[in-house]
Amino acid sequence: MHIKHIYIFFVTALLLTASSCSSDFLKEYSQDLSRVKTATDLNELLMGDCLMPLGEAGVKNSTYYISNPNYAVLHFMGDELQENISTSGKPDILNEAETYFPFFCWQRDTWVDFKGASSLSSNESNYWDLAYKKIDRCNMVIDAQNDVACDNDEDRALLRHVMGECHYLRATYYFTLVNLYGKPYAPSTADNTPGVPIKISSKVEDKGYVRASIAEVYKQILADLDEAETDLKDVVAPKNIYHVGIEAVYIFRSRVEMFMQNWQKAAGYAKLALQQNSCLQNLVGWTGGYPISSDNKEVVYSNGASCFGNIVFLEPGKKSSFGRVYSPAFEVSDHLVSLFAKDDGRRSAYITNQDDVNYHRWSYHKINNSVKHYNIHNTASDVFCIRTAEAYLNLAEADAELGKDAEACQYLTKLREARVASNAAVSLSGEALVRFIREERERELCFEGHRWFDIRRYMADTKYPQTTTIVHTMSAYHTVDYNDVRQYTNYYRLDPNDDAYTLNIPKDVCDFQPSIGSNSRPDRTYFKQEVASDGNSGDDE
Repeated sequence: MHIKHIYIFFVTALLLTASSCSSDFLKEYSQDLSRVKTATDLNELLMGDCLMPLGEAGVKNSTYYISNPNYAVLHFMGDELQENISTSGKPDILNEAETYFPFFCWQRDTWVDFKGASSLSSNESNYWDLAYKKIDRCNMVIDAQNDVACDNDEDRALLRHVMGECHYLRATYYFTLVNLYGKPYAPSTADNTPGVPIKISSKVEDKGYVRASIAEVYKQILADLDEAETDLKDVVAPKNIYHVGIEAVYIFRSRVEMFMQNWQKAAGYAKLALQQNSCLQNLVGWTGGYPISSDNKEVVYSNGASCFGNIVFLEPGKKSSFGRVYSPAFEVSDHLVSLFAKDDGRRSAYITNQDDVNYHRWSYHKINNSVKHYNIHNTASDVFCIRTAEAYLNLAEADAELGKDAEACQYLTKLREARVASNAAVSLSGEALVRFIREERERELCFEGHRWFDIRRYMADTKYPQTTTIVHTMSAYHTVDYNDVRQYTNYYRLDPNDDAYTLNIPKDVCDFQPSIGSNSRPDRTYFKQEVASDGNSGDDE
């Protein structure tokens, strides 16, 4: 049964079906809260509708496909990936270059593809719609709590956990939205800078919505995390990484406080997290499989499952019966590879060298993306994953910003002792220490949705501002004698403090709700074109 439910922020009503983890109860009644009678019912609704959908890669009718990439787009806008410019053929059987081009090359209009056609309109609003859809479901669950009968302590404990989890999830979704569609948090301007609309009630309201200020959005995030902490701090720890526990609340809270430059609070919450769980997986000399999984004790929470690995890893070097290359359009950037020392275990655990200069070099290796695992879900998220390693990094950065250099070095050294075979100890101070910690975040948290947001917040840091210039390329191919041959490669640059560090509000949202307004995102064309046929470069623009 499909029932139309109006989402205030969506251009059209969405026909929802239950996700793959929903029960028959949810398939039939997930949108009819009058049928929700118990805490167990609400928990089913939470698990079925409030979590990120499970990412999946597979083969259908002899064709590879990717579904539910969720917020994998975060990995493409920063400096963790580069185009895979192969020396033979077009390395992109999934056509992912087309999908991610406007984000990878920071285009003003993210529905326009590399050829200038308006072919990506369905992709452009996905990231806005997905978060607000999940926020709407969280609102429904939270609003229903007073209508649920709890006859015993077990039911009351379950209801508290469901409420805590919903408040945590809503906080993470608003955090994602405000860091995609709002400027970086700057203490001096956050009160007057537009963020995103806030809606924390399931009530349908016929009105024009406006964006709350960035400060107001962060205030709501903190309010939700306060509720999550209250509900979860005395609840029995979850049995698996797919339910929120107090450690996840503390680590995420430390991240939010860090983004707000509330360094004392950021350090305090990171310490609380490490008091709960200080485990670190030893990656020195790593020869194991994929390190980020439900078996890793430093993974405390994961929302959704990743298919990002399948986007940037596909049987490198192999060809189909038609001679088409089985390699992806993107690979790990030279910049990121250069940050890892040769004896850094993360150099083989988090990324891996395919040793194939023709088709693919360095590949993503954090979460299982091997070919034999097509058609099943991976065990951890590439964006909504919380690990104890982040707590060490948050604590080190907060202490360094507070001038507690010795303490910062202590926590950083503790993390590095589980990662590198030599030179693990850190003995730095001041700005040099802060910059080293930021590099360590690049190494440790690569491809987990942190880097793009970190680049943004470093620009707004009041004590140690740091800027980054990023250059990406995109190539065009044509067919010659049944082979895809590269024609030219365009170079695009993102300079410090560029308005493109903030996504524009999706066009269909602006058209439907003009009161929301839009962001200033500049036109962008290539600054250099390299023509492949004769090896000459076009004129710089």
